[in-house]
Amino acid sequence: MAIGSSNSFGTWKGLMSGVLVVLGLCAGLYGEDAPADRTWTSREGRKLEGRMTGLLDGEVEVRLTNGKPVRIRLDLLSDPDQSYVNEWRDLGFGIKVARWPAELRPMLNFTARELERDADGKSVYATPNFRYVCDTPLAASLIKEYALAFEGTYYAIKNLPLQLDPRPPGDGYFVVRLFRNREDYLKAGGPQGSSGVYMVKTREILVPMDSLGVRTVGRRVAIDHRVYDAGTLIHEITHQVMHDWLEVLPVWFVEGIAEYMAAVPFDDARFDFRRMNDGLFEYLETAYQVKRSSKGATPLDMVVPEDLMALTHQQWASALSNPGAAALNYRSALLLVYYLIHLDGKGDGSSIVAYLKQAWTKQGEMEHFVREYNEAVNRYNAALASYNDSARHYNEELVEFRESVESYNKKVRVFNDQLRRGVPEQDLIDVGDEPGLPPEPPIKPELPRILAEHPEGGGVVDLSRAELEARRAIYRSRDASQLWSDMERAFAGQGLQLRPVQAEVTRAGNRAVPLLPPKKGQ
Repeated sequence: MAIGSSNSFGTWKGLMSGVLVVLGLCAGLYGEDAPADRTWTSREGRKLEGRMTGLLDGEVEVRLTNGKPVRIRLDLLSDPDQSYVNEWRDLGFGIKVARWPAELRPMLNFTARELERDADGKSVYATPNFRYVCDTPLAASLIKEYALAFEGTYYAIKNLPLQLDPRPPGDGYFVVRLFRNREDYLKAGGPQGSSGVYMVKTREILVPMDSLGVRTVGRRVAIDHRVYDAGTLIHEITHQVMHDWLEVLPVWFVEGIAEYMAAVPFDDARFDFRRMNDGLFEYLETAYQVKRSSKGATPLDMVVPEDLMALTHQQWASALSNPGAAALNYRSALLLVYYLIHLDGKGDGSSIVAYLKQAWTKQGEMEHFVREYNEAVNRYNAALASYNDSARHYNEELVEFRESVESYNKKVRVFNDQLRRGVPEQDLIDVGDEPGLPPEPPIKPELPRILAEHPEGGGVVDLSRAELEARRAIYRSRDASQLWSDMERAFAGQGLQLRPVQAEVTRAGNRAVPLLPPKKGQ
């Protein structure tokens, strides 16, 4: 809030002459990744010394070297200063992140409705955002009990301050297929030994009911909670509700956020983030057999972030054949996501929010560029084809025109010769009308600007570049070793001693989209 005035100053001259908008000091608001002192220059060449401490709409907050904080309108700054501010904005500096929730739980006053049988005779049930297709009839009350995990996870992902904004498919429902027999689950595509899987192509979760603890007592079907593993289910549900992000984000985040949600203490559709630290240790113990040390910090191997973030989906999938390597990858992704959400910087998740925003935006920009480029190539190639057709037609007309001109000139020569010889007028040949104007040549189409600016003539655009650029929001001003040091220090305060492990992988398999090559003119 401004002291002494409610208005930010309107001119740079006003600031230089001492008319300041003084702001409340925020000591220790930013960590080591905050901007450094610099010389700020106005468009008129006036200068100030200070450090950027915040960003507002159309303004930047700067703390002067004398300790006074001021606001400066961005449009008064020089172009280099505006670029500097925008660079930090892209890194998430000054981003406003909502407070992390204490708990998230949806309204539980829904009932599981039984719909008509589908075309295969399977029973179909519905809760507000999910449809459950079962190969055997189940009580609606049992479906609702399972729905606590489905509806609770969807509600939690939707309301986390990460701005993920999950949305069901076009028909308004996520689909879950429940299998009474594990053999049928495996035939449908479920991996051997798994408790459930999300099928990206069909956007469906497949679940064998034996992993849900279904047991029959007389005529009554109930859940054996000693067998029911909600964590595994929550992991797959997270993938399902975040489907729109799967093509945008790298595998470490896709799997890391799913493991993070599985680690949050969960009961009766409620995710309790107040116990997240305990939940992390409990999940490390149950899912990864990490024994908590009674003396000092618990040692724990982790793939260093630089290597972890470089893993492709193909490399991740290839590691699944090695249980130890797969567990290390999943655990490392969990720790990195946990750190970025709760321990990095101010502990408000601002770096991960900025990263997600940048990844989504830059992915959209690159896909828009690919569409525009390929559309321009298609239009240009069509215009070239039309031009070539017109050129052929023009050449044919030009031959006819030249023949008519030659015929006309020949008649004119005969006519002139008759005149020289004094042939009577009535005996002169009929020259006829002049041939007229020659045909107009077609105009060759101009190369569209987007193709002229990228004369490489086709190829591919690597869409992973979008995520690589967004990754700067995670590193900010740190290099890879500094990020690791920050993680070591932060987790040491949580009772974990991280031990760096290098990922030995072949870096390959980035997703690429083709750019069409423009054809050559004829």
